[in-house]
Amino acid sequence: MIYLVIAAVIWGSSFPVITYALGDVSPFVFLLVRFALAFVLLLPRYRRLDRLKTLFHRDLILISIPNTLAFILQYKAQELTTASKTALFINSSPVFVAIFSAVLLKDRFTFRQMAAMVIAFAGVVVTSTGLDFSDFSAINLGDLLCLGVGISWAFFIIYSKGMAKKHGAYNMSQALYFWAAMSAVPLVGFEDVRFSWAVAPAVVYLTVFTTILAFYLYLKGVQSVSALSTSIVILVEIVVAFLISHFFLGESFSTIESVGVMMVLVGVLMVMKK
Repeated sequence: MIYLVIAAVIWGSSFPVITYALGDVSPFVFLLVRFALAFVLLLPRYRRLDRLKTLFHRDLILISIPNTLAFILQYKAQELTTASKTALFINSSPVFVAIFSAVLLKDRFTFRQMAAMVIAFAGVVVTSTGLDFSDFSAINLGDLLCLGVGISWAFFIIYSKGMAKKHGAYNMSQALYFWAAMSAVPLVGFEDVRFSWAVAPAVVYLTVFTTILAFYLYLKGVQSVSALSTSIVILVEIVVAFLISHFFLGESFSTIESVGVMMVLVGVLMVMKK
């Protein structure tokens, strides 16, 4: 499970970097560059080019769909809704994981897992809203897209365990990069293309650490952890993003939002405890 925790910590560090990068790079160009660069950097591992045919294995194409869809929907949704709604709906994935795992995979959960999910998700609600629900009086397209991100991540989480075991973390991560980059190519034509070399260091950081390293660690860790526990542990990224924003970016948070972060952490620690 330590692999999942490290992956979540790295992903948590990505939020301020992504916000900075998207100020000078259009969303789908950013998606294309990030995943294409990750794919190219790992190409030397393929000593024989004929091994690239694994990218076209049906399993790896199918598991790439919810992963890619989640990124596409998230980048578009952030332009159409508020930050609080984005945080809440996207991080609703543990709820959907519980539902889909029970219905599709016939999984059964322990009381501790269910309690951890309720506490952690309640923490997400408190942190993202500060118990101010005025933004939620109406639902718009951006909100629905964010909900789609949560659902897409849920599908990815429940099926990635079996896929990672079957195909290996390296082959699977390489396929995820390839298909995400390919999906971004046609989308670039539908946006106002922006790119500044000033964000190159940010793009490199996001590619090497939050893409290559974090995805590899996630795919190694998910092989020995249940889907529901995985979705809860990944919420560590909220705690990390909160701490970075507070201590390094000088953002202030209310007491109730801090309580929400602690609730998320309690839920994570509950599923990590043997």
